[in-house]
Order: sequence, then C-alpha cells, then structure tokens
Amino acid sequence: MLRKATSIGLFSSRNVTHAAGLTVPSFGFRPQEWSQASSTGAVRHRSNRSKRGLYDGKDIRSGNNVSFSMKSTKRKFKPNVFTKKVYSEILDEMIKFHLTTSTLRSIDNAGGLDNYLLTSKHVTSGEGLVAKKRIVSRLKLNEKMEKWKLEDSDSVESQEQSI
Repeated sequence: MLRKATSIGLFSSRNVTHAAGLTVPSFGFRPQEWSQASSTGAVRHRSNRSKRGLYDGKDIRSGNNVSFSMKSTKRKFKPNVFTKKVYSEILDEMIKFHLTTSTLRSIDNAGGLDNYLLTSKHVTSGEGLVAKKRIVSRLKLNEKMEKWKLEDSDSVESQEQSI
C-alpha cells in the first residue's frame, strides 16, 4: 500500500524553511545543535581535558615516532599545558587557569585576559566560560552603577536649581 506524500517524513509539517527558501526536514535536531556544527556539518571532537582549561584550540594529536631504520611507532603529541594565575583587570584579581603557551601569546595579542575571554572563539566551556560569565556580569553591574550615578547627579542638580 502506498501512503500519501504528505505523511512521508520529507513532506511533514515539521520541515524547516530557511531564509534562502530551502526546505530542510527536521530529523530531531534542535537549532542550537546546528550552530555547533561547522560548515561541513561535522562537530570537531574536543578531549575532556581541553574543554576544562584555556587551550586556544590545541588538543591531543596522534602521530608516529620514526626511528633511523624508518620503523614507525604510534605516539601522542600533547599540548604544552601548565597551571598559571592570570590577572583580570575588570575583576581586579588573579584567576587560576590551565593554559597552553599559545594561549599566553593569544592573551598578549588580545590586550589582556578580559579581551581574550570576551573575543576568543575557543572559550566555550570549563574554567574560561566561568570567568567569562563573571566578567560579563561585572561589566553589566558597572554599567548600572554609571547609570545610577548619572541619574543621582541629575536629581541633585535639579534640586539645587529649584532652591
């Protein structure tokens, strides 16, 4: 028996229409899962260790040791990771991170830890994300304080003028 074309999954009402006018069937993927995928559609694997600290895109790689006789044996290339306290100007404190040496260079190039955390695409989880959220909340608090100071100074000026 043949079913109607509307009951087949490709033509169901759960299709997603994009801005380009393409209709793509939804196979149970949520939009936040699409955003994690790269342009090829595959999500790059990250080790649990690199999710924890600031690794600047570095991760464990595999390769071969090649001896003089050209015999190759498998080995792992691990990133140069160490723990270090880095100063945050916005939070005005030293924060302890698991860092790679390339992250230290990137922090210098970005103009400090705060700029690196706010602009880097590699800060997605772990210690870096926690610090980034603290920095963003402190920035929002500072904006509110500035707004309150302006309102308070305006109200004081208006009271002085009325007197």
